[in-house]
Amino acid sequence: MQVGWRNCPANIRNQVEQLTGGLGELLGANLLGVYLHGSLAMGSFAPGQSDIDVLIVTRDSMDEDTRRCVGALLLHLSGSPAPIEISFLRQSDMLPWRYPTPFDLHYSEMWRAHVARDLQTGAWPAWRAPQHGDPDLAAHITVTQQRGVCLYGAPISSVFPPVPRGDYIDSIMKDVDEGLSMINNNPVYAVLNACRTLAFLREGQVLSKDEGGVWALQHAPAALHGVITAALAAYRGTHAAPQLQPQALDDFAAMLQKLLHVESIP
Repeated sequence: MQVGWRNCPANIRNQVEQLTGGLGELLGANLLGVYLHGSLAMGSFAPGQSDIDVLIVTRDSMDEDTRRCVGALLLHLSGSPAPIEISFLRQSDMLPWRYPTPFDLHYSEMWRAHVARDLQTGAWPAWRAPQHGDPDLAAHITVTQQRGVCLYGAPISSVFPPVPRGDYIDSIMKDVDEGLSMINNNPVYAVLNACRTLAFLREGQVLSKDEGGVWALQHAPAALHGVITAALAAYRGTHAAPQLQPQALDDFAAMLQKLLHVESIP
């Protein structure tokens, strides 16, 4: 069963509210807003599978002690029950707009061991805002503008600037190219992410992975439908979901890369 913020299970809502409240206490007046994007905002969150995707906007950079406390909070809350993927952006990171967009701090479960080690060894004061930007943020901000939920603070429309179409396309194409190049490592994500990217390039629609798969079954070549149907079944947790065969996935990746790059040419 897939859910959104309005009808999510109580344990997911409680986790998000603990995160929002904890960040409010730690950041105080520096916190401009907390914004939900991704599957939970778009109504296609699958409990037990999906991440909780969040953007935090602050007025200024966090000091070292606040970073330490934020790291400890995320270690405590992420994975209980759902993984959290979160980026902290200073308002000045976006105004004026820059791409790839700078950020102050990022956390996902991929960083758990690193964060836990640094907190244990006392290496956390070395955490600094990275000099490079994150191309993914152009996509996250666009989804927030189109489909996001303001959990706390200033309205989305007053915080996030318009993302140029070219930057958004570059962001999603980088992500989809990486996914398709390693499609057998994470086939469900790669397939459905490619579908929703094709939907945007053709029709300008900002869709969830599930919505992208449904769209592709109506608009993509019939030769791709078997893989798309299997990916949707796996994403939805359907019993006895069809298997995604390696050769079929490789064929899907080759065909989608051709379609996507034709559609992405201005």
